[in-house]
Amino acid sequence: MILIAIISSFPINSASISKEMLDNPFPSVENLEAFDFESRQLTYPGIEINLMTTETGDEVYSYFGHTSLEVWIPGYIPLFYDYGYFSFSDGFYLDFVLGRLFYNVYATDGEMRISGFKSANRTVHRTPLDLSPRMKNAILEFLSYNTEPENNTYLYDYYLDNCATRVRDIYNEATGGEFKRWAEGIKRGSTLRRSANLYLDKNPIVSFTLSYLQGPAIDKPITLYEECFLPLSLMKAIESFEGVESTTVYEAEGRKEFRDLSLNTWCLIFSVSLYFIALFFYSSRKKVVRRIMDIIMSVLYLYFFILSIVLIFVMCFTNHAVTYFNANILYANPLILIMAAEALRGRRCSKRFAYSIISMSVIAIAFIMKALFPLVFIQENLGILMVTSSIYLINITYYFLQKEREENMR
Repeated sequence: MILIAIISSFPINSASISKEMLDNPFPSVENLEAFDFESRQLTYPGIEINLMTTETGDEVYSYFGHTSLEVWIPGYIPLFYDYGYFSFSDGFYLDFVLGRLFYNVYATDGEMRISGFKSANRTVHRTPLDLSPRMKNAILEFLSYNTEPENNTYLYDYYLDNCATRVRDIYNEATGGEFKRWAEGIKRGSTLRRSANLYLDKNPIVSFTLSYLQGPAIDKPITLYEECFLPLSLMKAIESFEGVESTTVYEAEGRKEFRDLSLNTWCLIFSVSLYFIALFFYSSRKKVVRRIMDIIMSVLYLYFFILSIVLIFVMCFTNHAVTYFNANILYANPLILIMAAEALRGRRCSKRFAYSIISMSVIAIAFIMKALFPLVFIQENLGILMVTSSIYLINITYYFLQKEREENMR
């Protein structure tokens, strides 16, 4: 436990493939600022540009939805300019694991794109952008420049540089920075984590896993401009900024956009249920019943063991900056493998008891520090603390039940 504490307090990003060490092939803001929007020619007077917002899909990577720009030029087919393309080419999986997420932007047939979203049963909205014809032509020129083979690759970031933020930056530049000044003046009373969890919480296992792996970098208060990393938030922000309404191109059938319960609620239900189920099983006089619970608990231990190994790896050796300085490694770390082995062997639970006492002490200290210094210890991990606490309380309870059973047999 002491070793884990030392590791977690080490300046992790100095041991990592730091984000600053990777050059972004096409940084968004820098390229937009270097592009002269004001002096562009009025090549296509009748051009129309719309914000296209696609809601959530079935795959995890599509939970947040998608943002595109639709360009209509009289006499031409509508084009979709999409950021966020990636291909499963050689080296993709290694780059993904290491956090070297190089994605692309392409121009594609707009009608085919909408047809594809319909086939996937994903709601699609269209929002007209109230910009001057000259500015719309400037956007098209920038998009054409951006989609050239030598310019169409960029370094993706889940929250800071994705399909929505790229379009947000373009729109902001087209408004002369007015959109950013307006949106930054609106405090959301939220964080990147909480905003993302509106979509992730519909799958509690995925949400819990990602919550464990992500550290305090996404737990700072955000403005509306920062929240526009979410496609629907960007759409609603532009609607409010321009005073326009979006039209629904296609309405998905039978799909829920948001969660039924929050992650913390799921964790509370799971923790309380697990504790009382374990209490029932471990109170049984039949050894086979207690062994069933041991196997269930060992599966949980192995889950947290794998998670903790992954977390140490991504903290220390990858470019996934959202994992740095993650306190969750203190509450569930690789030493939990000892508990899994003890549970599978069905041995007397003294080792599990000792580990659980230490872990509960660490969690208690964490609660106290969060209460005393809320502006310092900002990581939002209440759900993680609830689930790990229930596991350790189960072991502590089982130890005393086992001790009482042994005394009654004497």
